[in-house]
Amino acid sequence: MTTKIVAVVPVFGAPDTLPQTIARLATQVDAVVLVDDGSHTVESMRFGDSVFVISLPVNAGIATALNVAIDRARELGATHVITLDQDSELGGDHVARLLELLERGASDGARVAGAVPGVVGGAPVLLGTDGEPFDPIQSGQLLPITLFDEIGGFNTELFIDAVDSEFTIRARQAGYRFLVDPELEMAHALGEAVPLHVMGRPLILLGKPRHVLYHSPWRTYYMVRNSVWLARRYGHGDPEWMRRRNRKMTEMLVGGILLAPDRMTQLRAARAGWKDGTKGTLGRIPEQLRLQFRRRV
Repeated sequence: MTTKIVAVVPVFGAPDTLPQTIARLATQVDAVVLVDDGSHTVESMRFGDSVFVISLPVNAGIATALNVAIDRARELGATHVITLDQDSELGGDHVARLLELLERGASDGARVAGAVPGVVGGAPVLLGTDGEPFDPIQSGQLLPITLFDEIGGFNTELFIDAVDSEFTIRARQAGYRFLVDPELEMAHALGEAVPLHVMGRPLILLGKPRHVLYHSPWRTYYMVRNSVWLARRYGHGDPEWMRRRNRKMTEMLVGGILLAPDRMTQLRAARAGWKDGTKGTLGRIPEQLRLQFRRRV
């Protein structure tokens, strides 16, 4: 069967540079499907003939945008999809290397869910004790389209955050493996770097200004809520994996919250996320909460 690879890219608040980014991506794949998730920011942009744009009327979350894009890729005859964020930049041989890795894994008789880059945003991906990627982000993954036939799409109730983790868990529970190319790098923004201050002055260590990785309070709400739900839903199946993920997530959240310029709002967002995660309340953040958390204060 002829291989046909389609890139699927959810978009929200598209940067002016998106057409150039997509043009570079299009040289590695057979087609690109962009899904504007209710931001209406790509309608005036011009793309090549192999780029298909879908505009959702309202913001429905990254899981929905990915599923819509994958359905369109299937209609285009895709055998594989590569899932990407709008701010991810691939090296020139990214897709070819991951396809070779997938095919090599399949030839060894493994049930391979996907292949991922080994370095994302300048940081090596975490590996499990089995040498496989521990909890790979969805951006940059090459996946056979048949995987979605067996385990389904991304969980739309999570809206954003932990969408990739939940998908990974389901794939592994179905007996699939993820493979990693340790030398393959992908440029990717992991958050907003905010300068640290001490007594009103920038913190300088070893001659360099120091920063904290900042996430907006509403994003903190999703991170906490979905992580709590994920642990309650899947923790019993692989408790060691879940403990490690919870530990890493806690380290990132605590550091970001305590050093953030809006730490009190961050704490309220985390508390609301914990409460809703414990209750199993998912979906889009309630509008009242979103308005409370929309600004740094």
